[in-house]
Amino acid sequence: MDIRYTQNFLHNPQLVKHIVDLAQLADIVLEIGPGEGIITRELVKRVKHVVAVELDAKLAQQLRDIPGVQVVQGDILQYDLTNLSAGYSVFSNVPFNITSDLLEYILNPQTGPQQAHLILQQDAMLSQNGETFKSLLIKPLYTLTVAHTFSRGDFKPQPSVDTALFAFDKRPTPLIASQHYAIYKDFLAFVSKDRVGEGAWKKLFSKTQLHRLEHLVMGRGLKSQTLEGILDAFDTFMRLNQDKINIIQGAMSRLRAEQRRRDMLNQSGGHRRPRKKR
Repeated sequence: MDIRYTQNFLHNPQLVKHIVDLAQLADIVLEIGPGEGIITRELVKRVKHVVAVELDAKLAQQLRDIPGVQVVQGDILQYDLTNLSAGYSVFSNVPFNITSDLLEYILNPQTGPQQAHLILQQDAMLSQNGETFKSLLIKPLYTLTVAHTFSRGDFKPQPSVDTALFAFDKRPTPLIASQHYAIYKDFLAFVSKDRVGEGAWKKLFSKTQLHRLEHLVMGRGLKSQTLEGILDAFDTFMRLNQDKINIIQGAMSRLRAEQRRRDMLNQSGGHRRPRKKR
């Protein structure tokens, strides 16, 4: 199995039954990374059709023994979501190392599900001070609630982080127009590393404009901001500073490439700088 997609699996059937009961599922459910199928077996009891996308060939073969499941052996990030009928649901115990790529790929304005229930690291979506990068990315399209909080012992092997089942419901009207969402992603990625009023922000807004963005917390990073503040800033950018769109173009792609490079270094044990000769 590809090390990037290793998972921590649930092992208690009663717990799985409970969390599946919490979900409002459509007739068609996409399950991502089903493993040996402990969640799959509960899903097929409740819906008409389950599409299970599993990367590991041996696990995919085992899943074919479950009646009512369409098994797709392959990478979910290469799966064509237009194969699914409108209004489908997603249920997944997400491999932690593809969380960012998966959320961006699945929860999109064109082919995203009506609802999704995803087991994720808590800090992917929750911050003590406010939002996270991922929550700011998704909340313009989906509402977000915590449906269940897990203990680490609920999984084998036990994860080193806290996890929760997050429920995503598609907004009837997105907070950002679909045709502007790609620009919003680049905007968010471009300003993500700098405190408000500094660095990237100064390249996009004049000092006067920044002072008028009253919903932003000046001198603080994204995790201290509210969704309202970020959306207000993006709206101002689109109304007054569209001539600067070229500055932010490709920012999300560059950020993702940088994250993948860091992940590869972490998986290979990282690297050390050679000591300077004295």
